[in-house]
Amino acid sequence: MPDRSLQITIVYDVTEEEDKAEAQADGEKITLVAEQVEKVLNELGHKVNKLVAKPNIRDLAGRIANDNSELIFNLCESLGGVSQHEQHVAGLLEVMGKRFTGASAMGLTLSQDKAVSKKLFYFHGLPYPKFSTMDAGLVEWADDLRFPLFVKPQNEDASIGIDSKAIVRNVKELMERISYIQSEFKSPALIEEFIEGREIYIGVLGNHPPEPLPIVEWDFSKMPAHIPRIASSDAKWDEQSAYKDAPEIFPKDIPEVVYTRLHEAAIQAYKALKLRDYGRVDVRLRKSENKNRRNESSIDGWEFFLIEVNPNPYLEPEAEFAMAAKQHGLEYPELIQRIIDSAMNRPI
Repeated sequence: MPDRSLQITIVYDVTEEEDKAEAQADGEKITLVAEQVEKVLNELGHKVNKLVAKPNIRDLAGRIANDNSELIFNLCESLGGVSQHEQHVAGLLEVMGKRFTGASAMGLTLSQDKAVSKKLFYFHGLPYPKFSTMDAGLVEWADDLRFPLFVKPQNEDASIGIDSKAIVRNVKELMERISYIQSEFKSPALIEEFIEGREIYIGVLGNHPPEPLPIVEWDFSKMPAHIPRIASSDAKWDEQSAYKDAPEIFPKDIPEVVYTRLHEAAIQAYKALKLRDYGRVDVRLRKSENKNRRNESSIDGWEFFLIEVNPNPYLEPEAEFAMAAKQHGLEYPELIQRIIDSAMNRPI
């Protein structure tokens, strides 16, 4: 239980309400994460309001200005469905002097731009796939890349823009995919070497110091050979896809020295991108292709590559972050309270 009851306002994007209404019209039952968090906060004894963020920024600013809560629980992953505006909600909270959970506007900006993230990984000696970026025909950066390549929007999250055609194996497929990304998502294309390997998620919780959570693996090992082993949008959100049979597990075969280094790298990445309260680091892990190579990614015959870092990761009780927290000994209400405590015990 918390030390004291707080007045907390949950902020989330109006498009979530719209998606829920659409799902209910189709006969589906859906519970929003905001509703799940609200239920837990009430059970913990906090006083809870909800504020639905709409794209009208003047209206949103006015409602935030009039909010007298002690803490904003920020669940806004977009504004009006535009994920690039996620950091603007945090920025609005900052300039109004509001205390809120999760990443700052700066942390959200650094994490959302996957090319900038990789440059920060380079500065901190963290391994990542070689990459290039292209925007409207202009190449902003280009490593010497080898096929197969993985092409996705540079500034999206939740696997938006990632499907079975995201892996390209020749120049024709590459050009077609870049064109698709730029026309469909109005986003620069991030082109990186595809790392064939295991899909690993490492949650990080808290601030002083941040604490790594048990490693979660999305186990694709028993998937049919023709299905790409990637966390595509279908894999995450389509319950009828072939990925529904791929379990999320706590891997037992990762050597302790490798497990420890993965945890260390996750903490370094979390700090490098200026995250706070909670976050998740996505990694590709595999047996080393060159056991004689000595670099930051190669340990005891294994190597890993940081793919991206997720600020304010999805807090659904069955999702990877809460799953890892539970394995760590934190039930969902305890996890939510830990996030609140982290936000309350640091400077605004």
